[in-house]
Amino acid sequence: MKKLFLLSFGLMMAVTIFAQSIKVTPALKKGMNKTYTNTTAITTMDQTVNITSEQHISITKETPQGYEMMMESTNFSSDVKDDNLATRLLTIGTEIMKDTKVLVSLDKDGKLLDIINYEEVKTKCLASGERMVDELLKAAPEISQVLSKEAIVEQVAATLTRENLINSLTGSSNPLALFGRTIVNGMQDKYNNSMVDLKRTWLVNGKKIFASAKSDMSKEELKAYVLSQVEKLAPQQADMIKENIDMVLSSGLVKIEVTENANYELTDDLWVKSMETTLENEMMGQKSSTRTKIQLK
Repeated sequence: MKKLFLLSFGLMMAVTIFAQSIKVTPALKKGMNKTYTNTTAITTMDQTVNITSEQHISITKETPQGYEMMMESTNFSSDVKDDNLATRLLTIGTEIMKDTKVLVSLDKDGKLLDIINYEEVKTKCLASGERMVDELLKAAPEISQVLSKEAIVEQVAATLTRENLINSLTGSSNPLALFGRTIVNGMQDKYNNSMVDLKRTWLVNGKKIFASAKSDMSKEELKAYVLSQVEKLAPQQADMIKENIDMVLSSGLVKIEVTENANYELTDDLWVKSMETTLENEMMGQKSSTRTKIQLK
């Protein structure tokens, strides 16, 4: 009888834990302000670059649909060296929006709907990105033998679509990542991290949430991705690669694997209190990782 009771109790606890869910509807009110500290470590080719910044968030207006929110990243500092091609290119994406005010609209649950001043943000970010590329090529002119200025700027511009910017503002390493989401223990979804599609699994334990994701690309999707990158960075080789794409894929030289783990802890009013994400990439023989820690001040 005792064993039966313990088994029943264990099953009940397992069902209770597995059935946990949470709807992340943060408390929102005009005039509310939040500040987050952000520490990011990017490692590639056995070298690590550390970047720190602050993100300021203000609820500026209540609307019939929900709210308007102003977001701005400031106080950037980095130990990256201008002549380090791999890390400098990676940090361009991180730093490109510094000191740029982004006005967004939210629904009543806090889900980001749109970037209200998108054209202004795009123009400023593109100018900032081009200036950073000029500084990079001036410090290390030999880089142009590997990548032209036009190719680098084109890559930067490609990241500045409305969809990509919205995804970056709500991505797994942003305080808005969970806003408006209903998360059920064990649920799975797919998302694109601006590089590849990933399949993600969620776990919920009260106000602590964990997400684990791994790249989920079919052979045809991998083909399309490889060809798109070749056409952007080395268009003169695109036809040759296209003719031999099956052989290239079977060689293992273009292996692409991405994994991402994220831990979130929420406050009582369901804002993110702290979060830590780890993104690891193996793309075409090159490995890199990005570790981000965000803390509410």
